[in-house]
Amino acid sequence: MSSNESKPSHKKIVEFIPYKTMAMDLEALLAGLTRIYVSRNDSDMVELITLCQPELFPIGSFDAEAERYEYVLKLAVPVKFHNHLRDNIDRIQAQLLADIAMVTAPYLHEFISGVFVGLKIEQDLGWRDAVMDWVMDESGHHAKRETDILIMHAPADENGIAAEMQAAFQKKNLRVARHSMVSVKDKDIHHALAEFEKRSHFGVFVVSQAVTRLPFDQETLDRIIEYLMNPGKKFCQIWDKIERTDVANFSPALARSLALSTERMTVDQVCGLLMKFANLG
Repeated sequence: MSSNESKPSHKKIVEFIPYKTMAMDLEALLAGLTRIYVSRNDSDMVELITLCQPELFPIGSFDAEAERYEYVLKLAVPVKFHNHLRDNIDRIQAQLLADIAMVTAPYLHEFISGVFVGLKIEQDLGWRDAVMDWVMDESGHHAKRETDILIMHAPADENGIAAEMQAAFQKKNLRVARHSMVSVKDKDIHHALAEFEKRSHFGVFVVSQAVTRLPFDQETLDRIIEYLMNPGKKFCQIWDKIERTDVANFSPALARSLALSTERMTVDQVCGLLMKFANLG
């Protein structure tokens, strides 16, 4: 295509950009949708729409012939809707697209041609303050440690993932220690984490089906999560043969945090990435 032929299309897109600031009132659209579902006594759809985070995406440029702007509506909803979306997504998206036509009638020059629903991962920004605390505290950053890696795991994983990870690290000449959480009383977990900070360069918490069956109380689990959420603690999690939904049922905070998973990688690959995280090779 010649440069002359491309100019009209380019001009349309440039003209379209300022018009985006006049895009549909998303809150009004969602309120209109909820009125429809309230009238139908459809509590699932009312809750889904009320808790969603909407975004409007333009498609292409202004259609001069039709004199209309086309958009796609994306709705991000909390992870709690995972199972409901998995089982009903085709029906939900078709229903939303059909119903939204009723509430967009006032927008004569704009229309929504597609609706997509996805999961919203809620963000925990506490790590920012935690890292700045690490910046302000210069003590112990370069202290020598007895071990390179500490692996915290459920007793049932002693001869499984924990042993496999230890073997993989030792092949790389790393010094490895393991802590089997025979007791998950708060004082014992607190002691284990304190020992980790004194003796190990980097720590790993293995999240498995066995861990989810341990009788943690919330205070103790929160103590571990504080370490995982704080990059300054040099402590991270891996998931072993467990899905995000199962992790979320155990702890929503763990499900929001980055994890390497043996569902997608071999143990050797997981350990190789952990070594890069820990700056150990």
